[in-house]
Amino acid sequence: GRGAAAAPREQLDLLEASLRWQHVAPSAPDTLACYPYKDRDPFYMEACPHVYFAGNQPQFGARMVETAAVGGGGSGGGHVNRTLAVSVPSFATTGTMVLVNLSTLECHPITFGDDGDA
Repeated sequence: GRGAAAAPREQLDLLEASLRWQHVAPSAPDTLACYPYKDRDPFYMEACPHVYFAGNQPQFGARMVETAAVGGGGSGGGHVNRTLAVSVPSFATTGTMVLVNLSTLECHPITFGDDGDA
């Protein structure tokens, strides 16, 4: 079934697809309010980021995404880009923030608030 456990996987699937398409807003300007650009697309990713995240998500999730390098003659030379995709939950709703070690790309959620102990 599609419950709360499916939410991080679905969000990470969407982030991964966006990375593979190399586009931050693939449905713009058709379904997103934005200015249509004539000469260039500002939402196109010219380079693959090391960390790619979406905020205000229902739950925390993280996944390492590997994509073939593009450019430099079209073949990429067999190079693989590795990007940490992170679903960052709404802090106001969950009390959770996410820490990312930029050297190792390890990712850990930290939750603040009442844990139920008296």
